[in-house]
Amino acid sequence: MSFNLRTLFVSAAGLLLSATVSAQTLPAGPLEFGNGTVAVSGDISVSASVHDGTSFFNFTDYDHDALRMVRLDLAATWRPLARFAVLTELRSEDGEGVIPYALYARVRPFAKVPLDIQAGRIPPVFGAFARRSYGSTGNPLIGYPLAYQYLTTLRADSIPGSADELLIRRSTGWQVFPYSVGDQTKQPGVPLISAYRWDTGVEGHFASEHLEAALALTNGTLSHPQVQDNNGGNQLSARVAWKPLMGLVVGGSASRGEFLDRSIIAPYVPLIGEHAYKQTAIGADAEYSRGYWVVQGEWIMSRWELPALGLPLIAKPLTANSAYVEGRYRLGPRYYLAGRVDRLGFSRLTGERRPSDTWDADVERVEYGGGIYLQRNLILRLILQHNWRDGGFLPSKRTFPAAQLTYWF
Repeated sequence: MSFNLRTLFVSAAGLLLSATVSAQTLPAGPLEFGNGTVAVSGDISVSASVHDGTSFFNFTDYDHDALRMVRLDLAATWRPLARFAVLTELRSEDGEGVIPYALYARVRPFAKVPLDIQAGRIPPVFGAFARRSYGSTGNPLIGYPLAYQYLTTLRADSIPGSADELLIRRSTGWQVFPYSVGDQTKQPGVPLISAYRWDTGVEGHFASEHLEAALALTNGTLSHPQVQDNNGGNQLSARVAWKPLMGLVVGGSASRGEFLDRSIIAPYVPLIGEHAYKQTAIGADAEYSRGYWVVQGEWIMSRWELPALGLPLIAKPLTANSAYVEGRYRLGPRYYLAGRVDRLGFSRLTGERRPSDTWDADVERVEYGGGIYLQRNLILRLILQHNWRDGGFLPSKRTFPAAQLTYWF
């Protein structure tokens, strides 16, 4: 189901009108059933912007535009025992069916120890942004940081046979033409970290007053989460956060897991030998809040290993570095201003038919705007987003105004 700009604005206006008129009847918090053993919450967001049919700066790994989306979320928690719960989240984007975003069991083994064990399609461990709540104030803007949304030209199911084959596809991550090895259909590339899909596995999470730590073993990787294992390998990821004083959080993350689908490598094992081709990532994040200000930032480095199949060889792992800083300032109980500066850069690669260049086109983004709380759980966001891309075949510069209306309970 596709939405043009007029449809999106009409939908947003209709939601705003109905929410305002019915403000007294809309739920303002989670719905509880069975004496509190079942809790249901959700949100609906309607985002509108100009159509982007040429540069694809905001396309996601579900081939949707993050600035032009109607998104529904419904989350439920069933707690039959004091230290055991089952949690799920269902999501629909642009009316294209329902996605089981999360489904996992959570148990607290010890009553006096703040340790949870979770198994299933679990929350992410790595980084800071992907763990924020979406509906309320988790994202003060509309767009996502580049590391969590922008699609590179890498795929887990199709790989280049040479450096030239990779370089010629720079900037086309929204719909990558098939490489010579693997799946032969056009598919989106992967981001550094997928904020739109959760991985499947088991996780341990510890949280105290000054320290938070988590460790997870999952089927997929940060950029390519999986429900079922596709390569016989797993990913190990971890994050530690320190809270030395009120308002300050400093965190560090690391992960390593097998990235490529093993079916595309198996025929080449007699030639190149047995090897697990992995994605490795490290990151650092920080947040400081004081008074009316909240400032957050994150740096992420990701590295993917690919087989060296043909000349000119891809002899070294492909690396990407991303960093952003964002801030939010409250003008009053109902209004705030926010902004984010963001960059994503790639390591260099040398071809024969193409000169030395970054293996994908570097991207920079500046987004700023603000929000208005129409009521406690109904917010209107207005932003302006500027994008720049260094090279490739798609347009190198685009600016997008966007509006988003979000209601949550």
